[in-house]
Amino acid sequence: MIKIENLKLNFSGRLNLLVDNLSIEGGRIFTIIGPNGAGKTTLLNIIALFQKPDNGSIQIWGKDILKLRDKLNFRRNISFVFSQPYLFNETVYNNVVLPLRLRGMRDTGAVDEMLDLFKIGHLKMNMAATLSQGEKHRVALARAFVTRPKLILLDEPFLSLDARFKRLLINELRRIIKLSKATVIFVTQDQFEALALCDTMAVMVNGKILQHSGPEDIFARPGSKEVADFVGIETIVEGLICKKEGNLCFIKVKDKILEAVSEYSEGDEVFICIRPEDVVVSLPDRQAGKRMDTNSARNHFNAIIINIEPWRLEYKLSLDCGFNLVAFVTAQSVKNLDLRIGREIIASFKATAVHLIRRGSQNDTI
Repeated sequence: MIKIENLKLNFSGRLNLLVDNLSIEGGRIFTIIGPNGAGKTTLLNIIALFQKPDNGSIQIWGKDILKLRDKLNFRRNISFVFSQPYLFNETVYNNVVLPLRLRGMRDTGAVDEMLDLFKIGHLKMNMAATLSQGEKHRVALARAFVTRPKLILLDEPFLSLDARFKRLLINELRRIIKLSKATVIFVTQDQFEALALCDTMAVMVNGKILQHSGPEDIFARPGSKEVADFVGIETIVEGLICKKEGNLCFIKVKDKILEAVSEYSEGDEVFICIRPEDVVVSLPDRQAGKRMDTNSARNHFNAIIINIEPWRLEYKLSLDCGFNLVAFVTAQSVKNLDLRIGREIIASFKATAVHLIRRGSQNDTI
């Protein structure tokens, strides 16, 4: 449904956006994640025809929208939801019905339908100024969906919501989007939002799409160090594949050898990526001279805890294994294992939990 080619925008003498090739399937929720300043909103603004690029084409519904003469008709088939819910000082009903009136549509039955879908029917005659922030977001979303648009652009629409309400709204929004069968392009820097809402995903950094695939591939098998760093892979170290047995790689990291499953070849220089939730921590059994772990991991390293800090509902351990390694553990594990700075532990992880990225491309140093 949407195909973007050779899209370029220079801003203030520097390259702000460069999208060589991007295809977005119709009827799907496509999410673009990336840090502040990555160019996500700029891309949405160009698709909405709010901003003009220097070069490129955007094919939507078989037409290059950048060359359209009748841009108004195109805009009538899309909706744009901003990060802040800009509402008029009117009732909820009048805010939601406005797009229909602007299009000369007299059948306003869709208004009550949207109010019910977004669970704000009881607020129908309330003034916008009296609403909570969460209620305002629901009104803005109902207004965006009321015309039954073919394409919906969402620019961080949950930015000012608390975590609990955000979860509830995202779950409801995904259900509503699937009912509408609209195509949605959603940009955010929040990984939870992206994973909860999207069908497919792209990572944008410095105006470029670095990876485009299913969310499970991006988070488990990032294609570059930049993507790995953004999606929360805490351990990224350099290594050299020194031996290969089938698909099992033996990777030299300083004076240690790690094992990983990969199709890369002996002699390849790689980045080693290990997610912190894949690392298991246990205590050495000094009396028996054995480890107290019972997992099947091929990688086991003596480690010293060099830092421990609360991390959301868990604790983050920074470990020295001869290389730096990060692990997440529960508060119960911290208590039961008496984990503290300076404590010697065993860090274990499976060969299949290690993701390798071949070095030698751009930005290939840590």
